[in-house]
Parts: sequence; C-alpha cells; structure tokens
Amino acid sequence: MTTPELILKKYWGYESFRPSQGDIIKAVLEGDDTLALLPTGGGKSICYQVPGLLKEGICIVITPLIALMNDQVAGLKKRGIKAVAIHSGLDKREIDNALNSCIYGGIKFLYCSPERVQTDLFRERVREMNVNLLAIDEAHCISQWGHDFRPSYLQLKEFRVQLEGVPVLALTATATARVQEEIQKELLFKERHVYKSSFARPNISFSVRWVEDKEVKLLEVLQKVQGCAIVYVRSRKGVRDLAKLLNEHKISSTFFHAGLQPNEKDERQKKWLNNQVRVMVATNAFGMGIDKPDVRLVVHYEAPSSVEDYYQEAGRAGRDGHLSFAVLLMHKADTDQMTQQLEQSHPSVEFLKRVYQSVANHFQMAVGSGYMVSRPFELPEFCHTFQLDPILTYHAFKRLEEEGLLQLSDSSMKHSRLKITVDNTELYKFQVANARFDAFIKGILRIYGGGLFTDFMIISESKMAGFLEMELKQVFELLEKLNTIGIIAYIRASGKPEVLFLQPRVEVSRLFQENSRLKSLKENAAVRLKTMLDYAENSTDCRMKQMLDYFDERYDHCGKCDVCLEQKNKVKTDYYEKIIQLLESGPQSMDELTGDTNDKQKEAFLNTLRTMLDAGIVKRNADDLYLLT
Repeated sequence: MTTPELILKKYWGYESFRPSQGDIIKAVLEGDDTLALLPTGGGKSICYQVPGLLKEGICIVITPLIALMNDQVAGLKKRGIKAVAIHSGLDKREIDNALNSCIYGGIKFLYCSPERVQTDLFRERVREMNVNLLAIDEAHCISQWGHDFRPSYLQLKEFRVQLEGVPVLALTATATARVQEEIQKELLFKERHVYKSSFARPNISFSVRWVEDKEVKLLEVLQKVQGCAIVYVRSRKGVRDLAKLLNEHKISSTFFHAGLQPNEKDERQKKWLNNQVRVMVATNAFGMGIDKPDVRLVVHYEAPSSVEDYYQEAGRAGRDGHLSFAVLLMHKADTDQMTQQLEQSHPSVEFLKRVYQSVANHFQMAVGSGYMVSRPFELPEFCHTFQLDPILTYHAFKRLEEEGLLQLSDSSMKHSRLKITVDNTELYKFQVANARFDAFIKGILRIYGGGLFTDFMIISESKMAGFLEMELKQVFELLEKLNTIGIIAYIRASGKPEVLFLQPRVEVSRLFQENSRLKSLKENAAVRLKTMLDYAENSTDCRMKQMLDYFDERYDHCGKCDVCLEQKNKVKTDYYEKIIQLLESGPQSMDELTGDTNDKQKEAFLNTLRTMLDAGIVKRNADDLYLLT
C-alpha cells in the first residue's frame, strides 16, 4: 500500500515530514476542509502535493503569483510529475491545450490564478475533470483584514460550491486569528480544522537600527555578519544603486526586480544560489519559492508596509536552523515617507475612474468590447499623453487589476512560445512536400524535442538562428509562415509591457458605485502600517515577542534580538555573575539565592534578579524555584 511517507521518499527523497505536515496531509486524505498555517520555508506545497499524488484525479492549486506557479510546475516536472499552469501570460490556444491535457492527459496538478477560476470556459472544462483536491495558496488574500487582500479570492466560494464533495486545503504563512476565521467562513468550511506551526524562529536574531546614514550601516552589518545575504529595497532604482555600492566596496552583489528579462532573472538567481555572489539586493519580487537554507543575513534597507510582509521576508534567513540575523534599518524620515506611500498606493475612486477611461480612450476601446484583449503599452508615454502622475497611475493599475478590470504586465512576462499542431505523420508528409522547410523543422525538433507535439514550449529565436546558422530575420519569417499554414502555433514575444482587459470594457460611470470596501482596505492598510512602525519604535519588548503577539502566539524572550541583548547588558552588575554561578549548580529558592547577602546588598541583588527574569535569562518554575533558561 502506498503511504504519504513512501510518496515523500519517492519524489522528494525525504524520510519524514516536518512538524505539522503529517497531520495536515492526514486531515486532507480524510476529506476534511483544512487551514494550514506554516511559516515561510515550512513546506506548504508538500501538504497538497503528497495527497494530490496519492488520490486519483487532479489537484487544482489557486495562487496569485505567476512566478511561483511556473517554479512549482517546473519543479514537479523535474520529478516526473505531470503539471501545468494557466495564467494571463498565456495565449488562448495555450490555455485550451493545457485544459485538454488536464482532462485527457493524466495531469496531476493544475495551477491557476483566482481570476481564471471565474471564467465560464474554465468552469465548463473543470466539470470534465476528476478533481481530488482544491488547494488555495496565499489564503490570507481572501480576507479584507489580510495584508494582501484580493477581491478575486472572494469569488472562490462559488467555485467551491461547483466542486461539491471536494475537500479544500487553504494555506498561508501569516494570518491573525481574525483572518483565520474569515478564511474558513469565505471558503465554506464544513468544520473548523486549523493546523498551525509555531511562528517562532529562535535561531534568528532580529534587530532594528535607527541611523543617520543607512549606506554606512549596511556596509558595517555586511562586514560583521559573514555569509550569504539578502538586502530588500522598495524601488528598482534602489536595488541597482545599492548593488553598485556594495560591489564598489568589494562585497560581491547582484540585483533582482520584476522588470528584468527571464534569462537575467535566472542567471542572477543561479549565481546567488550557487554562492558565486554573496549578496542579492532585491525588491520583494524576489524570494517566493526560493529555498536557500544557508542565508545568514536579511537586511531591510526600507521597512515593509506590514508585520506579515516583514516576517515572511526576514524569515528567509536561517532555514538550516543555524544562527542568522534579520536587520531593519530605519531613518527618522521613514515614518513620513511610509505614510505618503500608503496614500499613493490607495488612489481615490475618481483617479481610478480617470485612469480606466484614459486606457479605453488610448486604445479606442468601445463599451462591451476588449475581453481578454492585450495591447502593447508604455506607462511613461501613457502618463505623459494623459497628464497623469506616474506613481499614482502605477498603483491605480494595481488596484484595477485587483478589481478584475485591467492588468498591466511587465515585458518580462512575455516570451515566444511554440507548439506543433499536427501529428508526426502529417508533419512528415509536409516536410516531404515542402523541402525548403525540412531542415528548419528538423532543427527545431533537435533543439526542443518531441514535447512540442503535446504542449507549448518557451523558445528562443536567437538560439534557433545560432543552431541553424541562419539570420534571425529569416527565423522569424519561417516561423510566421509555418504558423499561417497551420503546421505550428507560434506566439511571438512582444518585447514590451502589455495591458490586458480582464473583462469587457465597462462604462466608467458604473465603476465603484459601492466604494466602502476600498475605503475599508485603506483603513486596514493604515492599521497594519502603524503596527509595523510600532515594532520599529518599540525598544523595550523582545522583537520575537512583538511579532508573535501580533500572530496571537505567546512567547517570552528570544535572548538574541537587539532588545534582549541590551537588557542583558544592563543586568551585568556585580550580582549578575554571582546569580549565574549559583544557578549553574541547579534550581534555587529565593532564600538559597539571597543567603549570603546582607540587608544593604539585598535590594540591589533582587533588582538584578528581576531584570534577569524580564530578560529571559532566568525563569521561575511551578515549585517557585529559580533556574537558568
């Protein structure tokens, strides 16, 4: 009999599950609706991949992150597991082909966005699938109190109703008690089933440094803490400038942001993963799905907008369990700057309408037209033409995407793709009858293999040109001709950003008629920002305790953060060493501890003991005895 442990060993090579994984998988296999809270690096994907393989049929995985979809599919394919992803970066033919594979091709995992689930085509095709599990990643997005709320997640309950009898596994790394309740309510859980690993990361030393010059402090930190590091910065310009600064100071670095081309991202990521460069300077686009265990240091050059985001990003340090460091750099001007950024990231309803109307005018898109139509788009040119503030407009596009109206994609999302649309026999006949295409088709098959017959594959025209010793222009021409004839389906990369209409163009007067939710989103974001700033400014409570209090988990003291270390330094009086020596021999009562002190010394001795208790150096047990922690 095949067991979860045998599946884990066969495909991943592990002998046993991490804490909570086994319980979560057992609940899923028993058909329970389950909410799993596992910290960053806690192995969430295993919790649906193992039961998905054990059960007959296909597991549908909902995630908002296209990069993560692609990484997961690539990882499963490397293990010999059939998986596909459907997202806005695909052509209609590719989507149709992927859905056919899910029905007839033995696919075990289908990854898609929450927006895709809402389409009639998707729901119709799912009815033909044998779905064994619905896994919803980043489940906190369903809650308006969550740190990354997405309205499209609210529609998942309708899809849940369609999949009658199919269990749901909701997964997230961060969720407060309020968010947990909302997740289960919105996903129509039959019974409450929550499995939660501790959020504590006792091997990480957290600290906040308020400084006048962040560059100087960053260099100092990187010189003190050796080993692999990530430095998070908010802007693309910021990551470029900091990487340049570090390299000038002989600290090997590269940078990463969403605007890089796919080959650039892969190259830089591989260099960092293989320790060819020490520091990755990145926006928050970097990190999802990256499981590098030996990251010794994560520095936030600028604070994230929420404790959830900070915990996830800082938690990429020390996954091997060894001592690691998470440092937040703060300047006195940061508070005002972050408040301004909050305002910019929540444009007014009037501005959202203006941007939407301007896009419709830009493309001369009539009301009711444009569904799933994409057009090349240059944001700076658009803002100049319609006299729009670029920063506000960028955030307006983010909000319009969340509302399911428009999606602005980066040029890096687009690359050429190819599929052979005829079978082997018909292709052979075509090659015999059309000798001028024969060598070209053979060359394509030698480069990319027979997988072209079953699925769209990402291709490189320049690679073809080099292999076939042809001009690049000629490669493009031949591909276009074969596409026109119907031998291949060829989707050429635009090389530019694009705007995609996620639904038919709406009359602007009908938009945001009920805007209380947008107001609520901004208010919730303001609360989360205040909590983040409170964390940065609180220099009296243990850093880990502050974070775990936020996640409704009780915790005393980590003994490693800047606050705990400062408290330890304060108690290192003449009595500190004496108390340590006394307790090294075993637990002691108060009388035993103070037996050698006179009345004059006793007050100072007790003050030191109380401070050591507060700092977590000493604790008191149920028998009222004192002992070292």
